[in-house]
Amino acid sequence: MSGLAQNAAGVVKNLLVLYAGLLLINVALSAALWYRNRDPLYRALFFVWATTAASFVVQGALTWTPLVLALSFVSVFPVNLALAQLVALATGVELAWRPFVAIIAAGVAGAVCLSLAGAGFTAMALPIALAVSLPSVVTAARVIATRWRRLRIASRALLVSSILFCGHNIDFAFLRDKPAFAAFGFTIATLIIFALSVTAPAVVLELVTERESRVATELDTARRIQTKILPRDTVLPGLELASYLRPAQQVGGDYLDLYTFGDDSWLLLGDVTGHGLGAGLVMLMAQSTISSILQTKPDVSPRELNWLANRVLCRNLARLDESRHMTVASLRRTAGNHFTVSGCHDDILIVRAGGLIERRSIAHFPMGLGFLEELALADVSEDTFSLGPDDLLFVGTDGIAEAMRGGDPRQGMLGEDAVIDLLLRHAREPLGQIKNALVQRLEEFTGGVYGDDAAFLLVRTRDGVA
Repeated sequence: MSGLAQNAAGVVKNLLVLYAGLLLINVALSAALWYRNRDPLYRALFFVWATTAASFVVQGALTWTPLVLALSFVSVFPVNLALAQLVALATGVELAWRPFVAIIAAGVAGAVCLSLAGAGFTAMALPIALAVSLPSVVTAARVIATRWRRLRIASRALLVSSILFCGHNIDFAFLRDKPAFAAFGFTIATLIIFALSVTAPAVVLELVTERESRVATELDTARRIQTKILPRDTVLPGLELASYLRPAQQVGGDYLDLYTFGDDSWLLLGDVTGHGLGAGLVMLMAQSTISSILQTKPDVSPRELNWLANRVLCRNLARLDESRHMTVASLRRTAGNHFTVSGCHDDILIVRAGGLIERRSIAHFPMGLGFLEELALADVSEDTFSLGPDDLLFVGTDGIAEAMRGGDPRQGMLGEDAVIDLLLRHAREPLGQIKNALVQRLEEFTGGVYGDDAAFLLVRTRDGVA
């Protein structure tokens, strides 16, 4: 081998190493991005690089005959499909892949027929090269024709890179069997891969960031709506109250509400299964349902309120194909601080003025609201109790007692006994101080990491009112 030939071979080898290195970096980076964020755009980006790397291996291995070399280029077809899918997702066009599969099959058949007819490499490879390029060419052309003016710079750059990639696919038929052009071909390929490695991630990151920002804005709006609709600490006739609600995420599924109708008051607290946006939407649905029932029928009993709310929620959740339900404690306070309660919820706690703790079970119907549509009114019961002067009532969701140490369930939970102990120690203090003490205990125990929404309501009779 002459010195010139050796130099050319060395250049090609170096270009191959550079090309392979770029592919491996892009495969690893896109895989990491997809693993961390299961977004379809990241998946499409990963498939672009994974199929490109696979095609590189296949083309390097299948070089036995001109026909096999031409057929090895079919391995680039998945690359074009993946790239077309990425462009389609990024620009909002649809990709119909089945016609392209039929075309590539026709291209392969044409190459085989031309080989049998004694045609040269270019004639054999050209039908395959053209068919391979079609997904990217057609998708790019559709985007340019319908959306070019609306595209940002990064998306336009990706389109240009895709078109260059298609052009490089077609030059396979003219250059691949000519060793003198090997260095030129791999130089073009490396430049195009470099262009795609810049433009494709830029488009994906830009779109995902924009989408996450939009979702964050929508979640913030939902959180503000939810916060506004929840009652603030207030004074009901004959009662003092302090409430707390902390969602595990931006939007929570814990429900807390207060109403007054003449001398009667309603105290409601519940917990939708799970947390996050879905639970928050069900909570708002429950709040709207219960509010509507109370506004139209203020003399309703707690058991009838829960029965009616259950019927509405079951039907609405079925329409939404949601399997969530909501535990609830519905308390109606009448003159003399007498309470009627009905629900399916964690026990409520009463610290009597003499220092005794009273636990009352809230299990008046099965499973909670929204679970059994056939629940009959006869299946729902209720109970009564009274609060005397300086008695303290605590109603909380399971996110209080089941708060996890450091946010890790393996480290244990706060537990109901810890809540009872705190209430007993602070029972004679103003409600605001009791609330602050419990919130501080939760923050210290969880380290500010909550696995579930947490809400509670503290109620005490006012001085001079029994």
